[in-house]
Amino acid sequence: MRLLAAVFIAIAAAAPAAPRTIDITVFFTGKTHAENVLKVSFKKPVPLIVDSVGGTGDRGDFVLIDTVHEGDKPVRQRKWILHAMGPNRYGGSLSDAVGPVDILVSGAGATIRYTMKGGLNIEQVIEVQDGGRTATNRVVAKKFGLTFAHVDGTIRKLD
Repeated sequence: MRLLAAVFIAIAAAAPAAPRTIDITVFFTGKTHAENVLKVSFKKPVPLIVDSVGGTGDRGDFVLIDTVHEGDKPVRQRKWILHAMGPNRYGGSLSDAVGPVDILVSGAGATIRYTMKGGLNIEQVIEVQDGGRTATNRVVAKKFGLTFAHVDGTIRKLD
């Protein structure tokens, strides 16, 4: 019997793991908590904590409300409104952005691009980790092709 159990364990260990994939609206439905560090050029790093609540809005779009705690600055809120634009692609708006938000999903990662007020071009990459309840978060802010700030952190699903 022990030999049979050992064989099953060996087979399970040798089986390829299911590939990680992210469904951006499923991941952000409900409550999430992000712990990040914001590093702006020539300034000390500051904590950037984002608590979010997401779900389907009254028009059928996906709505995500972020409560942002950035260092010693006053707490602020921002609102994302997203809709599917085809397989693996979302579009929409963000209250901090000028112009549209574009999201491309590929496997475990989602790449989010938009331009902020002031002309900062943002590229954010979120990559879901094994288990699907946490994701890495990496943001780069550029202007004139130069990196002005970056964010590194982790996002966790709370429910």
